[in-house]
Amino acid sequence: MDRRKALKNIGLSLGYMVATPSVISLLQSCKNDTEKNVLWKPEFFSTEEGNVLKNLVDLILPKTENLPGAIELNIHKFLDQYFTKVYDEKKQKETKSGIEAISKGLKKPISSLKTEDYDHFLTKYLRATKEDKEKFSENDTIIFDTLSGLRDITVWAYKTTEEIGENVLAYDPIPGIQKGCVSLEETTGGMSWSL
Repeated sequence: MDRRKALKNIGLSLGYMVATPSVISLLQSCKNDTEKNVLWKPEFFSTEEGNVLKNLVDLILPKTENLPGAIELNIHKFLDQYFTKVYDEKKQKETKSGIEAISKGLKKPISSLKTEDYDHFLTKYLRATKEDKEKFSENDTIIFDTLSGLRDITVWAYKTTEEIGENVLAYDPIPGIQKGCVSLEETTGGMSWSL
């Protein structure tokens, strides 16, 4: 799969999410902190839940030959801070319950989970057919909703980073003339604009 095309398509579907200056500054405060990546202690989640988040985010947007992964851009740290500082109490409780449901749904001690376990888990829920979703229990529905939301916010945060915004997406710090009714293919080679 072409990651650039996938990012563009997902980004177009997430057009309602706007990065305010305070969110961008929160995101930038988490960038290039690779030495602390190993020692990261989540603020919103427990250490185990933080590890679950980190592993899921890594699989949602892994590193490729040409692009950094979500972990390299510290998206997991940003999400932990975002849930702490931006979400209201109701949304925080929903997110916490969702991650707890995911942790229980993985059916193994968090410390013994391997990448394959997370990958199988994501596949089970995010690639579920309509018929599969109809058979989901209440707990499965919570897991599905949490994973879908996590995927969406991970992609949004990834596209909002300076690295991706300036080096991957179409970026013009000083826009020129406005041309209406021009296709995205013609103006940017099919890439969505960085905000």
